[in-house]
Amino acid sequence: MKHEVIEKNVFLLVLLMVFAVSIGGLTQIVPLFFQDVTNKPVEGMKPYTALQLEGRDIYIREGCVQCHSQMIRPFRAETERYG
Repeated sequence: MKHEVIEKNVFLLVLLMVFAVSIGGLTQIVPLFFQDVTNKPVEGMKPYTALQLEGRDIYIREGCVQCHSQMIRPFRAETERYG
């Protein structure tokens, strides 16, 4: 098929676009159903207590997570300041 035929026929163009997007979507979604790692809970994992959840909410609400995270700070000033 030439591109002109596809570009002039709106129905065919839409059909092929939906097909292409479907293939791309399925390529990313389907493998997740076959990975055991993503579906199994970690051993020893327990839900947070009410006090831990409240502390976590305060930590996020107050913005502590912005500075006190494990984010790597590659800026020169940060490296000189914190090592």
